[in-house]
Amino acid sequence: MQDLEAGFGRSGITPHPTYPSGMWMAQTHLRASGVHRPLYVNCLAFGAGDERVLLISYDLCILSARQTATIRERVSERTGVPPDRVWLFCTHTHAGPVTQDFYDREGADEVREYVAALPESTADAAESALAAMRPARARGACGTCGIGVNRDLLHEDRIVTGPNPAGVVDPRVDVLRVDAVDGDAIAAVVTYGSHPTYLGPENELVSPDYPGVTRDVFEEIVGAPCMFLLSGAGNVGPLCGFEGTTKFVERDGAILACEAARVFLGIDTADHKTALASVIESGAPLGVVSQRARVEVGELSIAVRQVPLPTGNPVATVYDTAAGDLEEGERRVAELLAGGADEAELKHAEQQALRYRLRQERGNAYLASPTYDVAVRALAFGETCFVSLECEAYAELAVEIRERSPFPRTVFAAYEGTDVIYVAPERYYAPPVPMQIFNSPFGRDAARVLVDGAVDVLHTLSRAGGP
Repeated sequence: MQDLEAGFGRSGITPHPTYPSGMWMAQTHLRASGVHRPLYVNCLAFGAGDERVLLISYDLCILSARQTATIRERVSERTGVPPDRVWLFCTHTHAGPVTQDFYDREGADEVREYVAALPESTADAAESALAAMRPARARGACGTCGIGVNRDLLHEDRIVTGPNPAGVVDPRVDVLRVDAVDGDAIAAVVTYGSHPTYLGPENELVSPDYPGVTRDVFEEIVGAPCMFLLSGAGNVGPLCGFEGTTKFVERDGAILACEAARVFLGIDTADHKTALASVIESGAPLGVVSQRARVEVGELSIAVRQVPLPTGNPVATVYDTAAGDLEEGERRVAELLAGGADEAELKHAEQQALRYRLRQERGNAYLASPTYDVAVRALAFGETCFVSLECEAYAELAVEIRERSPFPRTVFAAYEGTDVIYVAPERYYAPPVPMQIFNSPFGRDAARVLVDGAVDVLHTLSRAGGP
């Protein structure tokens, strides 16, 4: 464990207003018609001695294995930070720009150009963060927010992706405050678990969804840079989601920002001791206090582990029929093209075919062996730790990891790394299964294995020099 340094950097990644966007099979448009709020790649650099770790967050839905490898390699080339110390997160906005490598529809050249620019934009942000590094302190705290509700709703003998207020939810807002030793705020990491799906199939705006609103409003209130990371959102989403307007995303993003700002402003990274310094005689004797920092500079320790999760989901999944679905989807597109179908019908079929291709690629990646490695990455700052999972974690995973953590303050995030996918507790495999299980390659025990692995990583980190 060595003294902590930290710095923040940012680059813009907003595409042009008519860039291909959207992640919905139900949408009938392929291109956006405008931009809701700007999109960024943010980098928060931590260092201690010769060690460097880069937390990098994108206002994007997903990145592929090839894309993450290319980004890590380029960032490492330009900064000297090893690729395994470049940690990539997506805010998972479903209204973000298309980034899939296999995209071959309208605007495919633009998508390739956009994706090809991400490594340099990321390296720019990383270099800025490293150049801004200075002695620092970090501490976590938490609040609560109710904008997310359970999204597994039993309706007519099946589970639909809709608001289920009676279901499990994790209302916790985790905030990691990072300050320079002179007291100036370097950055905030804010995590919350609710799907960024306020904007649905009818929306035609490129948008960071509520994470972008939260970031922007937080920064207006606090005046410090904000990095938003998604927490355990696998079974949580907005009450008013899948909308075609920005009304509710603006409202709820601001609500979350206000709570995060309240928590941030209440964190004292220096653990000041307050004492009476003098008395002013003014009718009443007025006590004037002084403050002395008890923590001059923070500390940092790092741990990473690959946890092999069992694959072989015992229930029927999208991967069982992926190849046939893709073949039928492509046939349907060709048929509509040949028959001169109307534009809306054709674009809808093209969206479906793209989703079928994503399913096939996921199946090929996740089901190649009986287990699939999922990374647990963690940092410790004295009594505070930050831990992330390389998956779409259910809310229960976030709650249990925090409860079992040996650290008094635990900041949790998920959605790190390559094309993340759902990890759900065993009880969700009972019929009728939700969409998340239908789309998961993992076996029933995967959540238990991953939580146990993450907790073990945190105990190892604690023994190495935590609290």
